[in-house]
Amino acid sequence: MVKKKKTSRIEKLLEQFHIVLVNKKTLERRQIFTASRLQIILTSFLGFMTILSLVFLIIYFTPLKEYFRGYTSTELRESSFDNAIKLDSLEKLYLMQNNYISSVKDLLAGKIEFIDLSNDSIVETNLNQELDLVKTNTEDSILRAIVQEEDKYNPTNINADKLSTVLFSPAKGGISSEFSLQEKHYGIDITLPENSPIYSVSAGRVIFSEWTTETGYVIIIEHLNGLISSYKHNSSLSKSQGEYVSRGEVIGFSGNTGSLTSGPHLHFELWFEGEPVDPLSFIEF
Repeated sequence: MVKKKKTSRIEKLLEQFHIVLVNKKTLERRQIFTASRLQIILTSFLGFMTILSLVFLIIYFTPLKEYFRGYTSTELRESSFDNAIKLDSLEKLYLMQNNYISSVKDLLAGKIEFIDLSNDSIVETNLNQELDLVKTNTEDSILRAIVQEEDKYNPTNINADKLSTVLFSPAKGGISSEFSLQEKHYGIDITLPENSPIYSVSAGRVIFSEWTTETGYVIIIEHLNGLISSYKHNSSLSKSQGEYVSRGEVIGFSGNTGSLTSGPHLHFELWFEGEPVDPLSFIEF
């Protein structure tokens, strides 16, 4: 009795087969292909990877990416920022009108004289009021007092030494790129290891927390008195839009996300009354 020779798995993969194409009706042989199991597996895998790569490139380089979760359009980001500034103006207008109505009530009740009712007094009183919807703490009160003593609509007149004791450093690292209006670099770049904690410079409310194509994961926080801070190229975010954050609270972790990045770092911006200011003038790093 002759024993059959056992074949290994490698030999089975390399074993050649003929694939014959025939006409279904006439059974006429049209073409013959010779291939092994290994060649069929590799060809199928390469074909699958090619199709997958083409689908990825089509989505990435076309507007189709905006239909996927995590991507936002440029128009939406600009609209969110404009709405945040308009909301701040509406809050101030509400306080002014509320104070005016209160003054008129006091005038009708005989509590004050007409000569005491003036636009200047309404505006002055309005600066010392605050919305009940905004939670405050000691640091915010100090910041408001400092800003009120300076020219509120000229960020260059803010006392940098005083603000540096109030604003918390957003990250611990070296400065690789500084603020430059001429180069349209409206912030500073802080080099630090990936997944390092990112901190809020002051108490405030998150007005934007999303993924963007150019700057990766971005979080923007609105503070009191027209102050806005922006943190870009994060690996992940721990706060969502609408949440209230405290001074020095962790809001995310540094990364290397977005197309406009060359390594792990944090791009930090500070805006006052809609104008970019140099963070190095207000925060000690």
